[in-house]
Amino acid sequence: MTARPSVTSRISTSRSLGPHIQSDSTTLISASTAFTGTQPISLGPNVIIQLRARMTSAYGPINISENCLISERASIGLLSPPAPTQAEGEPTGVNLAPGVVIESGATVEATCIGAYTIIEAGAKVGKGAAIGEHCKVCAMVQLGEGAVVGDGMVVYGSGWGERRSEQGRQELEGMRRKAVTEQIEVLRRCWTGK
Repeated sequence: MTARPSVTSRISTSRSLGPHIQSDSTTLISASTAFTGTQPISLGPNVIIQLRARMTSAYGPINISENCLISERASIGLLSPPAPTQAEGEPTGVNLAPGVVIESGATVEATCIGAYTIIEAGAKVGKGAAIGEHCKVCAMVQLGEGAVVGDGMVVYGSGWGERRSEQGRQELEGMRRKAVTEQIEVLRRCWTGK
């Protein structure tokens, strides 16, 4: 009579390990954040990733610079393969510059988002899109694949989004930097008590 194999001998060790995540000691990541994929994910200093956010690096790396805020249920990363027409040397994956704020429920598949840009709640930025610095994509707006938005623009409406330049851009840039920095400091104090 042969003995049954033990439970430990039946457990598979060929399980996927998921993406390689590189982060700074000042990065705060919620325990409910989902990291999937095989490409590397890089998180800069003072990045905060809140509850149930999703990072998907199956089709390209994710690079998030310092002082970025990823809110609840936000989704970052390519959800399907990039277009085969992508030229050699073009950036791949998703790249967020310093001070980017991705609000609740937003989906970002953009190639790059410039510094101190805000993607409001429920907005979707399609694959290959490029958004400049100090922009705002309003709530529930959907920017299609390959959309290009210049610096200092507000995108509102539906489809490819209607656009207008922000009034008083100089003052707004300083105020936005200050607001993002203060928001990150407040969240850090709430999470760490320091």
